[in-house]
Amino acid sequence: MSKEIQKKEKQEVQETAQGHADIGKFIEMAINKDVGVETLERLFSLHQQAKKEHAKEEFVKDMAKFQSLIPVIKKNKKVMNKDGKTLRYRYATMDSVIEQIKKPLAECGLSYSWEVAKEDNHMKVTCTVRHRQGHSEQSSFEIPIVKSEYMSSPQTYATAQTYAKRYTLLNVLGIGTADEDTDAIDADDNADVKSQKARIIFLLKRLGVNTRDKDEIVKAISKKTKIELKEENFKEIINRLEVIVNEKEIC
Repeated sequence: MSKEIQKKEKQEVQETAQGHADIGKFIEMAINKDVGVETLERLFSLHQQAKKEHAKEEFVKDMAKFQSLIPVIKKNKKVMNKDGKTLRYRYATMDSVIEQIKKPLAECGLSYSWEVAKEDNHMKVTCTVRHRQGHSEQSSFEIPIVKSEYMSSPQTYATAQTYAKRYTLLNVLGIGTADEDTDAIDADDNADVKSQKARIIFLLKRLGVNTRDKDEIVKAISKKTKIELKEENFKEIINRLEVIVNEKEIC
């Protein structure tokens, strides 16, 4: 088949994909033109590809619109310092986040859902955001289910799941609720390591640890996570600290 014919077929299918959302109409048009089976299959494949590309473009457009409609997420929950008088920080609960985003989501043709998979003492939560045109994006988060002196096993499971759901929802929608601290622990040139160190500091501050004192940081991590502060352990340390922080926020 010559390049001119291939180019013509591709142009026809792109025009058809834009004008015929119903695939049945598309196939009927091709049959009426008395095209061969191989050509029909090729046209069908091009049509599906064009639909996917169009769906992704519409997703990106409406996601940008959604993010422009979202104000800074209000942090409705207060966490006090040990003295019970001074404020340590605020954060947005799951219910508050959903309440603030549900109208803009609907306006932009977006929806979301979660899948939860449990394996041994870990849980993997995946949030999928879907667009009315069919395109979707996902964000996943793995979190350990750590025994707690404050909660029963079902409560610990529910707490970890709530935290992971909130995290993945905010992540897949590109929503931020707070700036994370990036001071204290020395950082090298590795961006991933810097991010992990910053996250550890951020979580320790939420637990009231003096993050200006490296010795206290090491002791706090060892006591709270039972893990040695090494670079290869950063991910697991973060997971365990997030569980502890979330437990205290829920309690």
